[in-house]
Amino acid sequence: MATSVFVMAHRPYDKPDDPAYRTLFVGAAGKEDIEKGCLRDDRGEDNISDLNPYFSELTGIYWLFKNYKGQENIGACHYRRYFCDRALRVLSGERLDQLLDEYDLITSKNIRTEISYRDSYARAHNVADLDAVGETIARLYPDYSRAFEEVMNGRDQYFGNLFCMPRPLFDEYCQWMFTILLETMPAIDMTGYNAYQQRVYGFLTENLPMVFIRARGLKNYESNIVCTGEKAETREVLLAVRELLLEKRTAKAKSMLQEILKERPEVALPTSDPRASLELTKQILFIKDHQEQTGADSYFARENDLKALIDHYKECYLALSHLSDHEEVGADLTKRLIDDGFDLFEANVILSNDPSERFGREKLDPSNIIKGIGAICKK
Repeated sequence: MATSVFVMAHRPYDKPDDPAYRTLFVGAAGKEDIEKGCLRDDRGEDNISDLNPYFSELTGIYWLFKNYKGQENIGACHYRRYFCDRALRVLSGERLDQLLDEYDLITSKNIRTEISYRDSYARAHNVADLDAVGETIARLYPDYSRAFEEVMNGRDQYFGNLFCMPRPLFDEYCQWMFTILLETMPAIDMTGYNAYQQRVYGFLTENLPMVFIRARGLKNYESNIVCTGEKAETREVLLAVRELLLEKRTAKAKSMLQEILKERPEVALPTSDPRASLELTKQILFIKDHQEQTGADSYFARENDLKALIDHYKECYLALSHLSDHEEVGADLTKRLIDDGFDLFEANVILSNDPSERFGREKLDPSNIIKGIGAICKK
């Protein structure tokens, strides 16, 4: 059976070159089309487009559930996030068809966390909202309650409300999910929530597919996800930091970034910032501010171009990774670091905020680095 993947988008984007992918403009109420002839979540008598600030991509999923008549397999992805193969190529409609011949549904790949899903949610959001969902499930769908508790207490999670499944299963899932949300809404008090936290219903449903799968004993294919670029908000933050650095206002850039990450932590997530630019920028600003304040003669203190600073940071990290693996740093890189004033403070900041996982490699070994660090630092 053919598959249609609906790309939830709120702005123009580069669509995959495959007829299986169709744009669905979410939060469309009162706005001009983002693409000629695109589907919109504000069409039809039964839609919740005006709730997009609180439901995010769910307004598009709701529209499909209530208004789209096609009976093919239904997929939902985002304008920057797509199911992909190991080579990070977006999965074709044909490949999705093949997978759904073998599996009940397709989800994003499971992410294992160091703490329970409930504790992870509590770090980023108001966990009382998640508990309210559990209470609704226990009341309306007691057969799903055990699976919900297992998922909450476990360390497995999906993200993004990304899935693909046959139309009958899609309808069953949506009926279950939206009934839970609508019944839970009176218990959720968003007083004091900023614009990010107000997207609460999108956050609350990210791991509900796992609950649904476990309770029903479904067989799902966990697909890799490719992010085709930085989140627009992430790019805007980086641009603001870049401009402040060019104006030699390091302290202002540092405080601004700290405040943004406090209010909008999602802009630094791997799914929003696949190149880890914000994570590196946060460390760079910490180093640069310190080196400027102490009068250090180092590249971090002298340079004000953000891209150049990120490239330099990566060279410093590369040298530390060589030491970590008992490898020679190399004469050229060693000379550059020494000439650039690389010192123990800078090395310690990088080591203490080890970015290895974002670079897809094993964590740095401090003991090995300590043995050879003197060879690459300014005397």
